[in-house]
Amino acid sequence: MIFPRKFLMAAAALLAAAVLFSGCRFGREENALVYDLDAVPVNLDPQSAADAASRLVIQCIFEGLVTARDDGSIQPAAAEDWSVSKDGLTYTFYLREDVKWENGDPVTAADFVFGFQRLLNPDTDAPDAENYFGIENAEEVAAGQMEPEMLGVEAVSEKELVIRLEEADSRFLELLDQPAAMPCHEEFFAGTKGRYGLGAKLIMGNGAFYLNSWPEDGNLSLRPSQTYHSASSVTATSLLLVVPKEGRDSKLQRFTDGTVSAAAFTGMEYMELSGGDYTVLENGNSIWGLVFNTQKEPFSNENLRKALFLDADFSTMEPELPEYLERISAAVSPGIVMGEGESYRELAGMPSLPAQDLAAAQAARDQALQEISSESLRAARLIVPEGEGHETYFAYLSQIWQRDLGVYLTVEVLSQAEYDARLQSGDFECAVYRLSGDYNSPGSVLSAMEGGLYGCSDPAYGELLVRAGESEGAEAAALWLQAEQMLFDQSLFLPLYRQSEYFLLNTGVSGVTYDFYSRTPDFRFGVVN
Repeated sequence: MIFPRKFLMAAAALLAAAVLFSGCRFGREENALVYDLDAVPVNLDPQSAADAASRLVIQCIFEGLVTARDDGSIQPAAAEDWSVSKDGLTYTFYLREDVKWENGDPVTAADFVFGFQRLLNPDTDAPDAENYFGIENAEEVAAGQMEPEMLGVEAVSEKELVIRLEEADSRFLELLDQPAAMPCHEEFFAGTKGRYGLGAKLIMGNGAFYLNSWPEDGNLSLRPSQTYHSASSVTATSLLLVVPKEGRDSKLQRFTDGTVSAAAFTGMEYMELSGGDYTVLENGNSIWGLVFNTQKEPFSNENLRKALFLDADFSTMEPELPEYLERISAAVSPGIVMGEGESYRELAGMPSLPAQDLAAAQAARDQALQEISSESLRAARLIVPEGEGHETYFAYLSQIWQRDLGVYLTVEVLSQAEYDARLQSGDFECAVYRLSGDYNSPGSVLSAMEGGLYGCSDPAYGELLVRAGESEGAEAAALWLQAEQMLFDQSLFLPLYRQSEYFLLNTGVSGVTYDFYSRTPDFRFGVVN
């Protein structure tokens, strides 16, 4: 029998699909991984990306000078070695000879110079530029007072890069693993004509994967880069990053039915899982606490904040906390480490919350009522992100404040997107807030509480962070402890509990690791059995 050509082509396509989807739980070829993104990526330009989904993709397709592990250690990446001057001001990096862009061009020191110049160029409007103001002339470049070429980043040769700092910073190496510090291929960048990072053909990385396709509002398909310096060690054969769609099954459902290879879960979500031969990674370094909008009444008044701290009785809350929440009296978790993996808490000890004192609390409240409008206190709102049960646990504390101080906060439970927007805009009086760093360091955690609507605006706080960054070991720990104590002494952060978070690998999946600070999986060595 002779079949029409169209029929034969269709049959061949079906046969290919059958081979592709057979014998594998996740519906892909061997060692293919599937992961759900929480949102559609906005922009894959490392220097200007601000959203979590974009940063996750960037970490897959780019590689910085070094890699910061979640245990606090620093490992070589595009740089095979580096040295630091005795005064801590000059970093010299030696790039691998075999580090390449996905098109085969060598990655050079000049590519990192151009990346940093773009980062600090005011035209880029980079959200993370301020984190790199320690680089020589960085602040002046960002302010438009100096040309980007005056930045203290120099290509001594094709493979030797020098970065000069204005002040020593013991956390500087950790910053070099962030998306903002990734290299940029100047010729390719110029060729995108202002659309860099906005499509699969408009971005070129130097990492373990390259972006194979990114259809509009569609899933991102990544493939291993054959030009990656350690391509032979990458076991994942493909990576599908799935963008959210209306009506899609829940993250929990997609994990339990085997649709995705791995997933990150909150403690509450994790408690809903039952059975299953899963690999579980756990991290307890997030501290939830109360922050206060100090830019407007009523909590611009320190006496009112002080009254709440002095009447903070957790005795009824603590027994009701689920197993993934643990009452804690610190702003920095016990799991946070120093540069050499030393425990910050063991070196620094614990800060001290004010002792409960009802008479002193009521006296502080009375003083506050003479200094603020009663209307501002009646209208005060507490915002919390939905899905974690924070409103339930806060209610125990709220009842005590109502009884003892006559202070009542209207609780508003918000979607994560609305919560983030309100927190940023200042449309709140008080918030249940997750305090956690971008990487495993007390400096990273405490920097999140510097200035802004709810942080510490005292110049002494910032000075402590700078001095700690210039120091090491017990000396740095002692300075960070002083900063942590200042948050309590000025009644700016009231710790509630430490939260465990989870990253799970599905049945038969191994080799995928997770950085709980950057919220980024490392898929390179993923295996599906």
